[in-house]
Amino acid sequence: MRSHASTAPSSDDAAASPKALPPCEGRPAQSLESTSASGPGRRHGSAPVSLSISELAHRCQVSTRSLRYYEEQGLLFPSRNAVGHRRYQAKDADCVGFIQCLYGAGLPSDLIRTVVQEWKLPDSAPRIEALLRTRHAELSREAEELRSKLTGLEAVLNAVTGSS
Repeated sequence: MRSHASTAPSSDDAAASPKALPPCEGRPAQSLESTSASGPGRRHGSAPVSLSISELAHRCQVSTRSLRYYEEQGLLFPSRNAVGHRRYQAKDADCVGFIQCLYGAGLPSDLIRTVVQEWKLPDSAPRIEALLRTRHAELSREAEELRSKLTGLEAVLNAVTGSS
């Protein structure tokens, strides 16, 4: 039976500890163990669980194209089976979720790649924090520039329409 309780960290958890969002290891948002024993991608015994690209895409609610893109960008590293098909591990679902959070936060692929690579290194939290704070400052500057442009546009609109 599938658990409906979310294990995604709250924004307070993420702020308290950069390791609150597991990028490529740790507790999955929707683990293979939470699916039925007879479900796709589930094997009995101690053999590692492996997912096809479509199974991982379904589990993470992303397109297979997104997964291929993440691989092209050096963000995911699936293994290949004997006939060359991609095979993913359960922890890859965590990595996909983390990548999506980073994209959603406005990070470009090259910075996401750096964050994911750094995450795997010991004592990476200060370096990751510095990267993310730099990006935050960049986005803040961009937001201020947009606010200034909106103010200017509103002034032009008011002049054109005769409003004040």
